[in-house]
Amino acid sequence: MGKRLKVLYVDDEALLKMAFVETLKQQGFDARGALSGQEAITMVYEDVPDIIILDVMMKPMDGWETLLHIKEHEQARTVPIIMQTGKSLTIKDVLRYGDQIDDYLIKPVRLPDLIRSIDGVGARNAEINREKERALQNGGSPADVDEYGELLKRVQVEQRLIEILGRIYPIQRDGTIETDLEIPELHEFVHRFETHKARCEELKNKLFSGS
Repeated sequence: MGKRLKVLYVDDEALLKMAFVETLKQQGFDARGALSGQEAITMVYEDVPDIIILDVMMKPMDGWETLLHIKEHEQARTVPIIMQTGKSLTIKDVLRYGDQIDDYLIKPVRLPDLIRSIDGVGARNAEINREKERALQNGGSPADVDEYGELLKRVQVEQRLIEILGRIYPIQRDGTIETDLEIPELHEFVHRFETHKARCEELKNKLFSGS
């Protein structure tokens, strides 16, 4: 499979961490594990992984705080991070951290689900890189191309988060809110999603018009 993907699996449940790390190794990944947020941060600074699987409900530093610390490391800023937890996803979490993550899995997570998520994130990022290269070859400015690539990712991640939120909140997969009740945070997130989609389409037309 060429270069072995370096995966860092972070969970404070020792048996779960050990089981997934060993199973990922059997699947051909270069997998390591961390039992805490601080240990994960230390490991990232020592050797930046290709992808991070990060549990939310950890102590004393939870997954969201760990996420923000990892993003402070310049070499790790673009490393894909998949969050996983048994806790329901909230609108406040989405608004605060949604632009920092690449996927969100609800526990219990089976190995096929995790592999599917890792493969999906990799395939999406590869496709975005191909789109960016095509836009550059078409004469697009680097600034527009970078923004377009980031928005492609954001829209797809937000669509995934909407799918998860739909299990709890009255929202359809296309972002339609199915209630007249005033839920400010939900409306804020949908507005953000629609703004990202519109800007992404605007840049697409600009970068590929006449191609």
